[in-house]
Amino acid sequence: DVAAAKSVAPAAPGRCPQGVLVALAFGQIQAQTLAALAEVGPLRLTPWRMLLMEGATRMPDLPGLITDAADPLLRVVACTGAPGCPQAVSPSRSLARALAPHLPDHTLLHVSGCAKGCAHPGPAPLTLVAAGPECFDLIRQGRVGDPPVATGLTAEALTSHPDLLTEGP
Repeated sequence: DVAAAKSVAPAAPGRCPQGVLVALAFGQIQAQTLAALAEVGPLRLTPWRMLLMEGATRMPDLPGLITDAADPLLRVVACTGAPGCPQAVSPSRSLARALAPHLPDHTLLHVSGCAKGCAHPGPAPLTLVAAGPECFDLIRQGRVGDPPVATGLTAEALTSHPDLLTEGP
């Protein structure tokens, strides 16, 4: 039950009294990885978009899983983006993955492939919203629809100069 899980499970990957928690990059998992985890034992989806492997004693070494509580991908939220979503005008996850290691500690980055902001409808310290193919607007301390502090940032410029996220206007 969800209430019981919230009271006993940590909000980060690692060992816990019930087994082992693993996080999922961008909340998704490949079918092969899920099948391999199911062979370890019973699985439960947690309110933190993680999987609890009940009774497990060691962290699995499988692609797509986040097993380190310090992994910067835990501080990034990104929608499916283009071409996976028909509303998206730009890919989002490749940019989110590239920027994650450059984020200041305890800073959440939301990368949205369109103006809907489905992946994180609330405000975030840093939000990038696609304004065109490979072109993003930057919003600080806000949501997708809030006024940007910088516009027309290319994915290439952001990955070459990740300090653009936190410095300047």
